[in-house]
Amino acid sequence: MVKSRSGHIQPKSKVEVGGLDLLTTTNTSSFFPTPSSSHPFISSYCSNLTKWRTGTNRTIPHDIAPRANMSDSTPILEVEDVPPTILTSRTFAGILPSTKHRNVAWNEDGQCLFITRRGVTIVTPHIATTLPPPLTLVKPNHTRDDNSANPNETRRNAPSGAGAGAGGEQARESDDDIMDIDPESKADAGPSGSGSGSGSKNALNGKVRRRIRRPKDGEVKWWSTGIEVDRDGKREEAYGWTDIGEESTALLSEKEVTTRQAIWSASGLSDLGGCLLVVLSSVLQVSVYAPRNDPYSKQWDEIADLTLLTKDLLAPERTSNGLDERGMMEMRTTCMQWSEHIHSKQMTGVDGSLLALANRAGQIAFWSYGADKRFRRVSVADLRVTGHWITDMAWSTWREVDEGRFESHLALCISDGSTRVVLVRRSTQKGEAGLPAWTIEIDPPVVLDRGDKRAISSISWLNDVLIWTKPGSVHLLAGNDSAAVSWRGLWTIRLERVGNWASANALGPCIGLHLLNPDTLLVVLSSLTAHLITSFSTSPSLAPQVDSLRPAIAMRDAFLEHIHTAPSMRSKWKTAPIFDPEGWTAHTSGWASVGTWGSVASWLTESVNFHNLDSSAEGNRSVNLVMSNLGNAGPAPSTSVLDALAEVVSNPSTVLHSSPGRVLMPYLLHITCSADPESYATRLLEIVNDGLDRVVTLDDADSYAQLSSGLWAQPLLDSLRLRLVLAIWGSKTLISKTKDFQIAIERITSVIYGHLIVALLQWAATISKPSSTSSIGSIDRQFLQLLVKNATEMVSSEGVSTKIQPSVEELSSTLSIGGESSDGINSTGDERCPACGTAVDSSGKCEKGHVWSRCSITRLLITHPHYRVCSICPAISLLPQRHGTAPIPVDKEGRDHDWQRFSMEGHVGAEGEDWIVQQTLEGAVVCVVCGGRWMRAV
Repeated sequence: MVKSRSGHIQPKSKVEVGGLDLLTTTNTSSFFPTPSSSHPFISSYCSNLTKWRTGTNRTIPHDIAPRANMSDSTPILEVEDVPPTILTSRTFAGILPSTKHRNVAWNEDGQCLFITRRGVTIVTPHIATTLPPPLTLVKPNHTRDDNSANPNETRRNAPSGAGAGAGGEQARESDDDIMDIDPESKADAGPSGSGSGSGSKNALNGKVRRRIRRPKDGEVKWWSTGIEVDRDGKREEAYGWTDIGEESTALLSEKEVTTRQAIWSASGLSDLGGCLLVVLSSVLQVSVYAPRNDPYSKQWDEIADLTLLTKDLLAPERTSNGLDERGMMEMRTTCMQWSEHIHSKQMTGVDGSLLALANRAGQIAFWSYGADKRFRRVSVADLRVTGHWITDMAWSTWREVDEGRFESHLALCISDGSTRVVLVRRSTQKGEAGLPAWTIEIDPPVVLDRGDKRAISSISWLNDVLIWTKPGSVHLLAGNDSAAVSWRGLWTIRLERVGNWASANALGPCIGLHLLNPDTLLVVLSSLTAHLITSFSTSPSLAPQVDSLRPAIAMRDAFLEHIHTAPSMRSKWKTAPIFDPEGWTAHTSGWASVGTWGSVASWLTESVNFHNLDSSAEGNRSVNLVMSNLGNAGPAPSTSVLDALAEVVSNPSTVLHSSPGRVLMPYLLHITCSADPESYATRLLEIVNDGLDRVVTLDDADSYAQLSSGLWAQPLLDSLRLRLVLAIWGSKTLISKTKDFQIAIERITSVIYGHLIVALLQWAATISKPSSTSSIGSIDRQFLQLLVKNATEMVSSEGVSTKIQPSVEELSSTLSIGGESSDGINSTGDERCPACGTAVDSSGKCEKGHVWSRCSITRLLITHPHYRVCSICPAISLLPQRHGTAPIPVDKEGRDHDWQRFSMEGHVGAEGEDWIVQQTLEGAVVCVVCGGRWMRAV
């Protein structure tokens, strides 16, 4: 049944899309809700907002109390009620691009990107890591006259109590937190945080409300780096394209090259184990970037130009006399999306994700980035649309429909306002040299909704529900096999105005969608207004306006505080009434939740009012990145933070596909926002230590046929890694239990190393047959001898022998342990100091005091500066030969050469010199101890 806000039912017809049964609307009428006038309850709500947010008065006036359906669908938890809290507020030089869903996006490594017109900025929070924090915040040379990029160090680093004002107590908003401040002469003397409505009028009378709540120990620090798009246009000479008419180049409306879109790849694809970055420019050209050494703060290099690779795939007759019109259109990409990993145990370590590029000719090209680290186009689907193109896409999660067979739905937005879906199937098979590989099948596209000519501003899958938005409306589609919701078909919900400030209406583009809990959907528009949809799992409907007003005001408060406190705002608008909150528009280009639990989110805004609509020079403009916990401004999650954290740790996702820092981030940030994080220490210790005695004992270890399976396809080993990262965070954050967490770190690390020894030993015993010992190099032999030695010590100390003793004996026999080997290496596995030649103990210290670090994977000594370090734990590792050099950037013409580092000559299966060690190091795609992503030392 399809319902509008008025309850009218529209006729449907049933269609089948692969395995997805859908009900589609045969005729969707166009409608635009009329913005309502200022609501009478806003003033009364704002006057009670301060006490409500801090919990000092939880009695809500009857005229703004939630309706029955809201309270019935929202779980009530007996946990700490966290008020809205700003975790970070950072200013960057630049101009916002066109508003678009996913202009702010998080990847599976715990990094966040946001787009400006010049390029893409990548920021990473300093949380759950042993790395030292950034020494200083980014202070770019903004302009001579405008120092907005120079953050207030006191406000950033001081605890919320100390930095909140003269009181020096924990930042809690109440009526007593109003201070007399001259907004002209004492602009930076104290914090401010104006509300909306009547509460904000205090600023005009010389009263500035105390700034919004911060974490107890100060704001979260960030690393920052980024890339700029190619603005000189020289690459276009290699493309050979020209403007060929309005019909084909209607998208090219900007006079200069700017950033149009940026997306993350699936994790684990770069040679450091992290994500790649794909950037689409305003001239519809696509480039791929990879981190050079440090993905957090150092340079990212362009390693591939997919536009040029597309040209190389055109038939020769289409390029011999210059590009034809069709070729130019196929080279121009309109939008792109990268799918998630396919979770298949038998294909662990073999990437099955796909990059979909939609072009101006109405086609979708599917690209893969295989083991050879080279982009290859694996298929093309033609939608055969005339006069229109694809404006946005969204992948659903891959679903296993049969053994070794997976499928995903790629939803498409068309420029005429219609939506379609393409079913993509991937199956496993044996490829070249018997290695596992993926096949691909693509079904013809199916129309879901014919549209009403209104542009679609966003499209996304939440669980197995497809959601797209248009000006003034949200459209929800669930198939007959949907497990997340009980309703079926297409539901259309009208949005209503929320708030009485400038630009507060329901017609703006949607920039964010997030499920606060299974029954509440949060929709965020470009004016930074929030709209809640309740009963999402049973019967979706628009929530009462007061419920939507609460998170909207929480986000607006963060925006208004920036206006009152940012040096750039005061220096530029000394004569403008910047303290009038209702006249300011929070022009927001992107919004993204941090994880799937809770209400921690980040967004990017630029302040706009009638005084800066003239668009001042780019050098004088800036944007503000905010990460905030909306806390009790929105509905409570379905589970408490500790229960949800315990569930995630006990049933983890694969750390190869999602970094532990990324998995734990929303929970750790929520605890950071609490009034007393130390109160969580005891329960967190229980979560860390729970089940350590029953997690895969060595006697129960499986026989590992493949190295990748032994390292990355063991859920209980991933659970240990998450516990380790949680303990690392606790030891640095929860001071009262630091020693207890350090003890837990030692215990967990010891257990993890035990499992790694078992996995490596059984794998090495399988591949190191007597017939192949002649191909074992000196370093290979030393590695295997150390492995046997460590395993023997573990067996004697733990009394475990049923599983690994046969492997120890087999490998010992192969290597002739107990006598001198043919190459003269000490066959007992003892190592000699490279500096003095004396024996080196297990800690890496020789008899004369020289100290060497050991590789966390092979346990070999690291004697040269070419190694990698973990971004979370203290583990370090030797670099595989193929990863020894930094990425090779494209040449001046855009030709890619980075794949040459991973040519088949250095393939991990080749039995060359020290091939066992090389294969072991390449199997450690990410840190084998904690699952963190790598960083090159040099």
